[in-house]
Amino acid sequence: MVPARFPGVGFLRVLFVAASCVTWSAAAGQQPGGVNPSHGFAPGACGPADPAYIRTANETGGVPLFLQRTEAGKAMQLMRESTRENVSMVLWASAKLNGGMQKFDIPVDSTTERITFTFSVDTKGSRLVLRGPNGQAVGEGAVRTEDTELNCGRLITVEKPQAGNWRAEVSGSGTFWLQAQAQSDIYFISAEFVKLGGRPGHEGLFRIQGQPLMGEPATLQASLSAADAKTTEFSFVSERGEILQKLRMKASDNDREFLEFTGEVALPDVPFRLSVSGRDTKGMQFQRFHGPLFHAESVEVASKLNFDELAPGATREAVFAIRNLGPARSFKVTVTDAHRFVTAVEPHELTIGTHQTTSLKVTLTVPPGIAKSTGDDVVVLVSSTTGTATTNAAVVRLTVTDSAQGQPQH
Repeated sequence: MVPARFPGVGFLRVLFVAASCVTWSAAAGQQPGGVNPSHGFAPGACGPADPAYIRTANETGGVPLFLQRTEAGKAMQLMRESTRENVSMVLWASAKLNGGMQKFDIPVDSTTERITFTFSVDTKGSRLVLRGPNGQAVGEGAVRTEDTELNCGRLITVEKPQAGNWRAEVSGSGTFWLQAQAQSDIYFISAEFVKLGGRPGHEGLFRIQGQPLMGEPATLQASLSAADAKTTEFSFVSERGEILQKLRMKASDNDREFLEFTGEVALPDVPFRLSVSGRDTKGMQFQRFHGPLFHAESVEVASKLNFDELAPGATREAVFAIRNLGPARSFKVTVTDAHRFVTAVEPHELTIGTHQTTSLKVTLTVPPGIAKSTGDDVVVLVSSTTGTATTNAAVVRLTVTDSAQGQPQH
């Protein structure tokens, strides 16, 4: 067994219950979120739902479940399975149904202890048929199977599933979401875009701020728990789960319990996820998806801060560079931080020419009595308001410390 990671890392669940939206996150051991007001929907209906919650689910690899109040308890099956150790995504797909059938092949390898298939749809009457490697449909009463029918979806958990190619057949109308999660010792540890940085003599690859940039070179770094994987092949996949392009990634070490790969990649012009597939040590095919959705953007938000510490009672100015890689257009700026040290942002709106850069100034004021070692994440979000839609962000971590007392104040 490889070292266990956080339960359910990288998965966000969005549950819609009658007249309220309950956001539940298991990412990195976070606690469930609160209840947020939403529009109610009639018994037997599958919505309407807040578009922001749908967008959050899609961006993080979660699945929105449109539940009636009487079905809330049934969702515990998904929560229970998602929070087991070493749970990883085998498939994530979403698309619109046009009345026909869409089929998805789901390889289940020999290391899989349990697998949960989650099907959700925003239109009543759509249907999922799940077939095992023998071609037979999985139904209620199947051996080692928990099969939960929902008004607008279905949850199927199989313990000790047969290794081989499983198939999901989706039919009906409206938008559907289909996800498979496996408890297995093959899983993504991390995946991020990186760039060379650091002080002279201490250079290395560091995670970029925000999303990668359209039309510019990109370096991808991914880490796997792969002690039970014999071969690996990486790809970018679409939101429908289809391969967009194969990638050339090179392993940088031989530690198969924390196997790291790096590669120069071209970015698709549509949103994409990272996937890895191959054969396990018993020769069975495996497949894993990394949950978060990437998308190449044409605006960059770069921190130009020369400090990462703040003194109690101090006021400092943080500068960010906003670069527009697309046609001339206008942008809206939103700056937030947990402790509300941000007291001014200038400007709130930007007009930037093609391939030009503009400075953004953020004033930070720390109350005199703030506790030492307090950490504050400053989030700068920039979104276009004219022209081609694009959004990007940067997050800067600042710490309150006595060592910052001698820094200049404004």
